Amino acid sequence: MAAPIIDLRLLTYFLRTAELRNITKAAASLNVAQPTLSKAIQQLEHQLKAPLFLRNAHGVEVTPIGARLLRHARLVAAQVADAVEEVEAMRDGSAGNVRIGAGPSWVRRKLPEAVANALVERPGLQISISGGFDEQLLQRLEGGELDFIVAEKPLSGGGATHSFEFLTRDALVVTGRAAHPLAGREKISTQRALAAEWALPPPHTLVCRKLNAKIISLGETPPDPVIVSDSQSFLLSLAHMHDVLLYTTRSFMQVPEGEGLVEINVPDLVTSRVAGLIYRNPNLLTPAAHFVTGKLKAIHKDDPIN
Repeated sequence: MAAPIIDLRLLTYFLRTAELRNITKAAASLNVAQPTLSKAIQQLEHQLKAPLFLRNAHGVEVTPIGARLLRHARLVAAQVADAVEEVEAMRDGSAGNVRIGAGPSWVRRKLPEAVANALVERPGLQISISGGFDEQLLQRLEGGELDFIVAEKPLSGGGATHSFEFLTRDALVVTGRAAHPLAGREKISTQRALAAEWALPPPHTLVCRKLNAKIISLGETPPDPVIVSDSQSFLLSLAHMHDVLLYTTRSFMQVPEGEGLVEINVPDLVTSRVAGLIYRNPNLLTPAAHFVTGKLKAIHKDDPIN
């Protein structure tokens, strides 16, 4: 049996209704009559042979099948928007909106330089930067909210949902303030480092998972951090004021926020870190987004560390 062909107009109506969870509000937003919207949703449910909404006291909510369709509808809407933007950018050649997700180290080094270079050549560009850790950014990429990410390579390497292009290589190391009791000592054992206080990002983040995996491979128990924060700026600021250990890239000590922090020499906890560009599959970058990635690649060609 052939799969039903879904009218893009009906999918747009479904998406707006699912987001607003109210048919009256969705109809007003779409500038259509409420009966027209209700009939369109019924038509889509008939095409799919499945209920998409359940009514409640406040409006409607998506069914499990509707929730799955919503995920795909958002991707379709993002790709349609990308297509329209690409056509406009091809006609104009100097404008476009670029939505970039950036890991903690990128919002401080290299990405600002690349964005500045891009704006000098194409002042009509509009660029939005969303900082965060890996899992959060990947979800937004897969949901169509971001054009690409610059961050550490995912453990999966890509797979069906996204692909990776190498830009930089660095090392994850233990760091702390220069006055930390362990600073300046040679070859500190893992056990001694683990006895100190730690401040780390959430457990699901890639950097924390890599640290824990390294510690477990050494037959030790990962630390129970005294502070957990999804803000790298907060962790860096805290480390200047209190004797906590962080797990960051060496390059972090080259940015203003990292000045005054030093590497704590725990050789067994040093791990490699490969980072670069992460794209949503299929890789359909707009010309504007492609232009900005080109600036990033040019910067890292002669300086592949970040």
